[in-house]
Amino acid sequence: MATKKVSVDSLASKKFLQILIALLFICMGIIGFSSGKSLGAKLSNELSSLFGDGDQELLLYIISTVELVSGLFLGAALFVPAIPKNIVKTAMMVIMIVWMVIIVLTDIITVKYSSLEGVEWFVWIEQLALHLIVLAGILQIREP
Repeated sequence: MATKKVSVDSLASKKFLQILIALLFICMGIIGFSSGKSLGAKLSNELSSLFGDGDQELLLYIISTVELVSGLFLGAALFVPAIPKNIVKTAMMVIMIVWMVIIVLTDIITVKYSSLEGVEWFVWIEQLALHLIVLAGILQIREP
């Protein structure tokens, strides 16, 4: 009986990375609907504060829906070959745009740099680095 070795390289494959990013966006969408404690909630708060007092809850539901649907299509594309490539590319583009908006709003525009002291700088750098790592993963799995 042959045994199959699992290498560490398989954890860095595009398929595995696509599963992780799809799972991240599915979870972000579900958390946005269930508790309002997701990055989507933070994003809707920041957008509401930047552009006026709109319907923040509606915006949260729209962001959560976009995250959930995009994550579902991205994950399903690995297992259901009948999904058209243009839908997968659109989902990937939406994921990339949403993630870039999250980075710009939560890590750059709305940060009060003058009030960051001591360890708070490292907390901000850690959050920015984690967001950029996810962005790098998104860029790795998108098809040219």
